[in-house]
Amino acid sequence: MILNCAIIDEDPEALALLKHYVEDTPSLNLIGAYHNAIEAVDGIHHSHLDILFLAIHMQQISGLEFAKLVPMNVKIIFTTAFKEYAIEAYKVNAFDYLVKPILYEDFMQTCQKVFDHYMQDDTYNPIKRDGFVVVRNESKYTRIPFENILFIESVKDYVKFHMADGRNIMTLGNLKRLEEKLPRQKFRRVHRSFIANLTNFDYIQNMKVVYGKLAVPISDTNRDDVVKFVEEHGIN
Repeated sequence: MILNCAIIDEDPEALALLKHYVEDTPSLNLIGAYHNAIEAVDGIHHSHLDILFLAIHMQQISGLEFAKLVPMNVKIIFTTAFKEYAIEAYKVNAFDYLVKPILYEDFMQTCQKVFDHYMQDDTYNPIKRDGFVVVRNESKYTRIPFENILFIESVKDYVKFHMADGRNIMTLGNLKRLEEKLPRQKFRRVHRSFIANLTNFDYIQNMKVVYGKLAVPISDTNRDDVVKFVEEHGIN
């Protein structure tokens, strides 16, 4: 996922630094770097913008005031040399703030928060939105619809998709990262080595999720989450 971002800062050094950070981050696309808020108005309102890095202290209009003009869907990250402005920043629905001088590790940590937030939004996460995953298996790419998945197993550096039609499809991958991309209303981590599709099981018994002749163990750590899912779908 690539997010569009813009920067507004009257400080040329701060502007150049953030521009450099954005250009060094493959998952960000810079649509504008502006020396003042007035210059940025047209660019912000006529572009699809996901993130705005906005300086609080500016001469023509403060960042706190300018934030009120920014579309609600844009995630505002304030930049300031003064930590005491953090509370004021959150009053205008800021997503986060960065304290100058801004270190790249702090910049990336904040960006990761934004990415994680957008990944929970079905309109930004194409996997959740479209209802399937595409995995590389040997020399081909295979489309796997959610409804065809029984459960997913971690096998060393691979993940194995156990399919409703009896096939197993393996691909390089990490179970934790995959879990973050899948919709929780269907898929739940039931064990450190398994993600179960809880819309496809036959029954749950003796700490196991059963799919026909196959069964997935439920760990003590994940038991409460599975019980809650079952209770939410129960009629008695």
